[in-house]
Amino acid sequence: MTDQDDIETKQAKVIKAKLRSEKGKASEKACSWLEQEPLFLDTETTGLDDSAQIIEIAIFDASGQELLCKRLKPTVEINQRAQDVHGISAADLKDCPNWPEIAEEVQRILAGRSVIIFNAGYDTRLLKQTAAAYDDSAEWLSSCTFLCAMKLAANMYGATNQYGTISLINACIEAGVSWKGEAHSALADTQATLDLVKAIAQFNLDVQKQIEQI
Repeated sequence: MTDQDDIETKQAKVIKAKLRSEKGKASEKACSWLEQEPLFLDTETTGLDDSAQIIEIAIFDASGQELLCKRLKPTVEINQRAQDVHGISAADLKDCPNWPEIAEEVQRILAGRSVIIFNAGYDTRLLKQTAAAYDDSAEWLSSCTFLCAMKLAANMYGATNQYGTISLINACIEAGVSWKGEAHSALADTQATLDLVKAIAQFNLDVQKQIEQI
C-alpha cells in the first residue's frame, strides 16, 4: 500500500464514521422517510388540554405542494395563551367551516400515508380530539404512519430544553433553514418542517458524496 493509499483509507474511515454517528443515524432516518413520499402536516389549536381543538391545518406533499390549508371554527373557546402565540381569534373563525365540513377531504389526503409532523404526538392527539368533538371516531387515522420530526431533530442537533426535545425554530436555526412566512401559522410551520427534514437528510447525502470522491 502506498502512502497515498494509506491517506485515502484513513480519510474514508473518518468520513464513514460520520454515518455511524448520532447525526449520521438521524440523517439516514430522514432519507428513509423521504423515500416514502410522505406528507407534511401542522396545526394551530385552541390550546393544549384534553378538550382543545384544531383551528388551522396545513398539509404539504414532499415536493412542497400545498394540498390543504384551512381554518376551522371550534366548539370550544380559544385559550388566551394559545391566541397570543398564533394570533388567531374567535372573530377570525366565525365564517370558517367546522371539522365535519372538511373531515372527508382530510381523510382523502392523509389515509394510508406516511405523515411527518413536528411533535407528532401532539398533533395526532388534536386530530382525534377535534373529530371526537363531533362524535367522529376518525378510525382512518390508524391507517396513517405518523413520524415525529421533533424527535428526529433532537437526535440530529441535541435537545435544547428540559423535556429532551428542541423547538421547530431552534431546529431550523441549527439546520440553516430560512423561515418562509410567519412562525406559528400552520402553513409556515409545515413548510419549515419539510425544509428541516430535507436539510437533515442532506447530511447523509453529502457524506456519501465525500466517500465517492475518495
